[in-house]
Amino acid sequence: MKKILMIGLAALATLAGAQEMSLADASGKIGEAVSDPAVLTATVRQLSAADQVAFLAKVNEAIANMPGSSAEKAAAFLNANKAALKGAKPGNLAQLLAEVFATVPPEALTVLNESFASDLFNRASNPDMSDAAFVALVQNTMKAISARNASSDNAAVRDTFAALMFLRASNGSPADLADTLVGDLPPASQEVAKREWIPAAMGVGQDQSYEPLLGAADADEAAAPELVLRVAGPQTFDALLGDLATVNSTPVYDASRVAAEIDARVGVINLGTADVLPRTTDTTVPWYPGESRGYDWQRL
Repeated sequence: MKKILMIGLAALATLAGAQEMSLADASGKIGEAVSDPAVLTATVRQLSAADQVAFLAKVNEAIANMPGSSAEKAAAFLNANKAALKGAKPGNLAQLLAEVFATVPPEALTVLNESFASDLFNRASNPDMSDAAFVALVQNTMKAISARNASSDNAAVRDTFAALMFLRASNGSPADLADTLVGDLPPASQEVAKREWIPAAMGVGQDQSYEPLLGAADADEAAAPELVLRVAGPQTFDALLGDLATVNSTPVYDASRVAAEIDARVGVINLGTADVLPRTTDTTVPWYPGESRGYDWQRL
């Protein structure tokens, strides 16, 4: 029996290895993948986690070198990067998202941040997620994005576009999320982001405009979002917010955060001993241990 089991495991390992594609082979499919998002997603799924990131960088470089109008290129960036994120291996989505914000030109990030917020990472896709859990998820993901952008041109501008995506995806809750995200930006850019970049991009007290952000990056003028979306074609809602719960194989919802969140819900004063969870046998109350409230407790 043990011998049969070992043979079966070996066969599964061989099959898994056979399904993995090399980066060189995937690179030969870039032209086809850029033209067909389904091919791109399928290709990404066959790559290792590290090669997924490297392949996306190659795809975005290829799109940047393509001929075409700004609207056509922005549409290509939108479709290709959405397709790549849909193919991310478990635990690798944050790294792929970081590669998006590091390698897509700022003028195209004007469209990507809005589309990703509404179609991929909208908080409405997980209505039971609390403010505390959402902020923890966002900050962990922003750490990955900022770390990747540290070696990119216009790092502060790129980080701000990522922050804008999460601000839009939050649907306004928590109300102080903008201040939280600004505090995580490079210190030298925090003031300008708070006073100029974010209010203009969000249209707070003024007409919406990305000019301050694009001007800071000395970027090309962005195409009208309506035109880009028309060229890109119909967009689908593919909820990926929950997939960001793991960053570099580390669960966002660690036990201390969950405990602290439960304390906040039931009014328990937390003095830093967040390892003690309130217990009850009443299945009707929200802090009953068996009540998931939308979380995947297997990730803890």
